[in-house]
Amino acid sequence: MFEPFYHLNQTPLSRVILTDKLYDSLSMDEIIGRLNYAAERQLFAVLTGDCGTGKTTTIRRFTQGLDAAHYNVLYLSGSKLTPRHFYKGLLEQLGCEAKFYRGDAKGQLHHEIELMRGIHGIQPVCVVDEAHLLSREMLEEVRFLLNFKMDSQSPMALIMVGQSKL
Repeated sequence: MFEPFYHLNQTPLSRVILTDKLYDSLSMDEIIGRLNYAAERQLFAVLTGDCGTGKTTTIRRFTQGLDAAHYNVLYLSGSKLTPRHFYKGLLEQLGCEAKFYRGDAKGQLHHEIELMRGIHGIQPVCVVDEAHLLSREMLEEVRFLLNFKMDSQSPMALIMVGQSKL
């Protein structure tokens, strides 16, 4: 209704804004640079901020800027994410049916990641959104997941996104 009146091409401030249309600020460039650094080196990163500050939008921009020939983005978001659902969600995004038991599914995930990295040369980047809602059990599971090959390497880049209390 007001778009024609103000001669707008699209509705302003909608949730469907394309990431290449976002304002390029120095702080956005810094955040994207740090997330790229974490993805390249398969590191653990945390992005926090208050409600509505653009954390998920920033992650959308970051992931859309990654080269699909080198990275596979795995995205999870859930208020009641359990270790079993965590592995199931990641494995389903990799096109696998997860084994029932959490330990088996974790081993299966490590195997799939090894194939992805070793054969295809693709590095996984896992984004867990709304991570401030994760249980202590889930946070411990993340710690164990990243302890790979006797803690000598990380199997994936893991970016946890959540509110400031994270």
